[in-house]
Amino acid sequence: MIGMSLPINLTKSTLIVLNQLTIQGPMYPAEIAQKSGLAMRTVTLALKTLQSGHLCRKVPNLSDMRKPMYHIDYEKVKELQRNREIWRSMANLHLPR
Repeated sequence: MIGMSLPINLTKSTLIVLNQLTIQGPMYPAEIAQKSGLAMRTVTLALKTLQSGHLCRKVPNLSDMRKPMYHIDYEKVKELQRNREIWRSMANLHLPR
């Protein structure tokens, strides 16, 4: 699916949120904001962007419906990481080789 271009805009903030979910596993938006140092509004927008690109999904928390969990799609993230040139150009980041 990802090929030459992505259907979503992966900003630096979006990649930070994606990285947090990749490293930490499923998290609540407030946890992501706290651990990443990003504003809650930025995290919320990044999660919506990741959902629209099918890189993460929102899962209801049955013990507290006010705190949905966000899970990444590891296969899609691996596919994205394999194409480092797109990763760099979309986020203007310097990734190690």
